[in-house]
Amino acid sequence: MAKRFDFRGIFSNVNTRTIYLYSILIGLLAGLGAVLFDELLRQATHLTMHVWAQLPVPHPSGEGVAEAAPLGPTRRWVVVLLPVLGGLVSGLLVKTFAPEAEGTGTDGYIDAFHNKGGVMRSRVPLVKSLATIATLASGGSAGKEGPTAQIGAGIGSAIGRVIRMGARARRTLMVAGAAAGLGAIFRAPLGGALTAVEVLYKEDLETDALTPAVLGSVTAYTVFCSIRGFSHVFEFEPLVFRSPIELVFYAVLGLVCSGAGYLYIRFLHGSKSVFFDRLPVNRYLVPPIGGLLVGVIGYFHPAAIGQGLGYVQQLILGQPIAGLPPTIGLLAGLAVLKIATTSFTISSGGSGGVFAPSLFIGAMLGGSVGTLGHELFPALVPRVEPYVVVGMGAFFAGVANAPIASLLMVCELTGAYELLPPLMLVATIALVTSRRWSIYRSQVDNKFFSRAHLWEMNPNVLKRMTIGDVAQGVYARHAIVFNDTPLRQLEARAQEIGETDLVLVDAKGELAGLVALADLGDREELGDLGSLVLAHDVVNRRAVHLSPEDNLIHALELFGDREFDKIPIVDTSAGGRRLLGHIQYGDIVGFYKREHAQGAHGVP
Repeated sequence: MAKRFDFRGIFSNVNTRTIYLYSILIGLLAGLGAVLFDELLRQATHLTMHVWAQLPVPHPSGEGVAEAAPLGPTRRWVVVLLPVLGGLVSGLLVKTFAPEAEGTGTDGYIDAFHNKGGVMRSRVPLVKSLATIATLASGGSAGKEGPTAQIGAGIGSAIGRVIRMGARARRTLMVAGAAAGLGAIFRAPLGGALTAVEVLYKEDLETDALTPAVLGSVTAYTVFCSIRGFSHVFEFEPLVFRSPIELVFYAVLGLVCSGAGYLYIRFLHGSKSVFFDRLPVNRYLVPPIGGLLVGVIGYFHPAAIGQGLGYVQQLILGQPIAGLPPTIGLLAGLAVLKIATTSFTISSGGSGGVFAPSLFIGAMLGGSVGTLGHELFPALVPRVEPYVVVGMGAFFAGVANAPIASLLMVCELTGAYELLPPLMLVATIALVTSRRWSIYRSQVDNKFFSRAHLWEMNPNVLKRMTIGDVAQGVYARHAIVFNDTPLRQLEARAQEIGETDLVLVDAKGELAGLVALADLGDREELGDLGSLVLAHDVVNRRAVHLSPEDNLIHALELFGDREFDKIPIVDTSAGGRRLLGHIQYGDIVGFYKREHAQGAHGVP
């Protein structure tokens, strides 16, 4: 009797084959999600910018959006107020329903991969999408890749949870989903896949997830383009790279992008910690304040708000930008203004990606360097347009530590494969000179610093090393507070030291638990009660702890199973739990790497 084909067995057994099949399914769903998101964003942007503000917003040629000119003059006062409204709506959605959906979206995906076992709350992609539509349609300076990446990552995470996959397989599906979202929205199947695996690290690639990422990205790209059309996002006249001497000018562009990227990251992160986080207002009012700053800039320079990709298209085609000739001063000024509007949007709590603004900034920097080179050495720099394209790749490579993904993404966005040599050069220069900083705060250096790769460490080395060896008797204590500290003071202390997880100690010096401020929900609703609620009222009483005698295998198991970023160290020799300090995952990994390196070189 012929054996029946076990269809259910294909999907129920978690192995390489089922991971590939689920990656294709995730790509299908993520592609449809990207189409729905893109259509909702188009309709909302048409209503706000075209109908309400009467602002003619250009679009990249490949998006196929052709709008008639507005019927009347631009309503500048509407341009100012729209980002305020968008910030209000976005802030209400994010801060009420999913605080982790705030910001870029890609950072949330990276954090979920490294620190949360590939788990993402199901509501996050929906909240992120709606909040980003509110942000972008109102003129907020951000990109649409953040929500599409989170839509795909959320789908992958949800499927992994439903079929009860382990953390390793769930992380892989989440990477495949993020790749699918990126590959679809930018019509870049290879670039989307490589971006998803490269942005996780500063110096590494998540190679284990590369094939699922490719499968998910290609599937989503096919679904999206079957509906939207198969074309590059930007129209670009093919130019063959033939002059090696031009590499000198491209090298200068790489250095310019590196310096501008440093300023961009410092201003983006600094405006949040120094300004927006310290505003003495209700947290729901912070995004509208950021929106007001964006609107003021948009009143004078509308090209600096929104996604801005239509203005990049004008520059690539050598056309006037918003009716103005593309001079060196204009292009450099727009790059600076875009840094400001993106920082105000994202740092105040607005929702959206940073890839599209990075393309805009890089394009303007490339245009200014190319224009300067053309004016000084017209025979050596005959065309400005290639520098615009190369600048796009160079800038994102530097700020995101993603050189391979950025150059391939730009090639797929424009079809400018002939510019791969200068793209490779400037991406490498920007990366080498920008390695110490990143626009994504959740990025880790390499796989050693990711909880996702605990299983790769040598168990024999981990077994013989203890917590006492790591700390050598000196335990960190900067995140320890007394358990009778009022919640308001607890928050102030956390903000002062830049931590969200705090260790509590009682009057006897014994461990009293852990507190994760991110899990406490809406603390603004407490009002004046915030000074009456004490730390021991919100403590996690099931918090684990370690002793100096525990080996590193046990410690890493605890870090892998829990989301706290630090574990208390206690002395139980006298029968109590006297708190010695705390240790973080990075402390263990750093010590392991040093010990492992010494062993490899024969150092006893």
